[in-house]
Amino acid sequence: MLDQIIPQLKAKLQGDLTGKLGVDPAKVDGIVNAAGDSVKEGMGQGFDLSAALNLFSKDANDAGGSALLGRMGQSFLGKLTGPLGFDAAKAGSIKDLVMPVLTQLLSEKVGGNKDLLSGLLGGGGKDLLIGAPGKLGGLCKLVVKI
Repeated sequence: MLDQIIPQLKAKLQGDLTGKLGVDPAKVDGIVNAAGDSVKEGMGQGFDLSAALNLFSKDANDAGGSALLGRMGQSFLGKLTGPLGFDAAKAGSIKDLVMPVLTQLLSEKVGGNKDLLSGLLGGGGKDLLIGAPGKLGGLCKLVVKI
């Protein structure tokens, strides 16, 4: 699902990134791909199903949803200031433009539905829904086999 949303994100934001923020058009693909990677990383860090369902729904964010969005935003900032080479001020402006649109696109697809949420990360999504194997060691391996 995320691979379907990234082109939509690019289409929605390319004009604003290059026009309003003065981003080099050659960096737009890197920005939207970094945003997608940040979603994956944020979802993989101490995954909380209720937080993800809250964040990717029409409901106002609760504390868990806000924390998840914060982790994704911090990961995205790191990619913008690191590999993509933006200064902190420009990276903050890019994040403030991209993250709300990305969250909206994901919310439209997921809509708080756990089955659709599992598709967010492709084949790995079902692993997240049972506790992210590898994060809890053998316990999750046992649950997966049952």
